[in-house]
Amino acid sequence: MKSLYVVSLFLCAALAYKLVQIEPDFVGSTQLKLAIIDELKDVVLKLPEMSLDTLQDTDTATLNELIDEILPRFNAIIVEAGMDPAIMPDETIDVKIGSSHLTEGSLSNLATIQRYEDVTVSYDQDANKMDIEFILNWEDLLLTYKYHTKVPLISISGHVIGEVKHLKVHIKLGVDFNTYHLVVDALDFKHTGSIKLKFTGNGLVDWITNAMSAVFSTIFHNLILKIIKNVTMDPVEEIIAALNEIIDKALNPTTTLSW
Repeated sequence: MKSLYVVSLFLCAALAYKLVQIEPDFVGSTQLKLAIIDELKDVVLKLPEMSLDTLQDTDTATLNELIDEILPRFNAIIVEAGMDPAIMPDETIDVKIGSSHLTEGSLSNLATIQRYEDVTVSYDQDANKMDIEFILNWEDLLLTYKYHTKVPLISISGHVIGEVKHLKVHIKLGVDFNTYHLVVDALDFKHTGSIKLKFTGNGLVDWITNAMSAVFSTIFHNLILKIIKNVTMDPVEEIIAALNEIIDKALNPTTTLSW
C-alpha cells in the first residue's frame, strides 16, 4: 500500500510546486521544490521494499480513500498560494463588428477539485508494473471580466461571467518495480467541459452580445484550460525525474543528483 501512497503524494506535491511557479510574486519557489522533494524522499525510498503480495492486496475503496484524503489538502494549497481566485491578464479582443477590452479578470472555484468516479488499479505481473488511474473533476469554474466594447456609434460596458461545468482531467500514474521508478502513462483532458456566458451592463444590445459571445466563448474556454493545464499537467515530468533520481542514488550510490 505504500506504493499507492507514494504515487498519490507525488501528484499532490507536483501540483503544489507548479502553483507557486505560476504566482509571479512568490519568493523561494526553488527552495519549496527542494523541500517537497526532501519530504517525499523517505517515502519513495520505501518502494524497493514492496512485495508482490502487497501490490496485489489492493482494492478500489482504499484507493478512493487515498485520493479523497489528498485532494482537500491540495485545494487548501491552491488557496494559500493565492490562486483562488486567480488573477487573469487583461485582453483586447476583435469581435468582428468592433473590439472589446477586458480588465479585472479572475478565475474562481479552482480549489474545488474532486475525484470523479472510482480510482482503478492494475498490476502487470509480467512487466512488474502497477498502474493507478483516476479522473479529477471541477464541477463549476467561473471566469469573470469587466468588458468595454466599442462598435461604430455604440459603446457598452459591464461584466461578463464565463461558467465552465464538468471539466475533467484523466491521470494514469504507475510504479515500475523493475527500476523502482515512477512513470506517467497518461495525463490529458478527459472532458474539457461546457461553457456558458452571462453579460451584465447598461445598454446591452442583442446583436452586440451575440458577436461577443461567439468570440468570448472560445477565448474564455482556452484561458481556463490553460490554467488547468499549468496546474495539473506541466509540472509532472520535472518532479518525477527528481524523485526517480533519488531512487537511483539509493540503489546506486555513485549516481550524482542534478537537482
